[in-house]
Amino acid sequence: MSVVKKERVKQVPKFMQATVSCGQQSILYGQCIMKHYQNMSKDACAAEFSAYKKCVQTVLSRKW
Repeated sequence: MSVVKKERVKQVPKFMQATVSCGQQSILYGQCIMKHYQNMSKDACAAEFSAYKKCVQTVLSRKW
């Protein structure tokens, strides 16, 4: 296995934990997507995504 693949595999559990820790934000984001899926427009769920992203970044102590 290449070094890059090994590093990605090591990151999966961290991302899974961040997703679990940010459950409420992910639910709100998913509900927004479902609410607008037939008539989606740019930034329709931007606030919900931003809150989810901020939570994940906080849990991972990483910004991107």
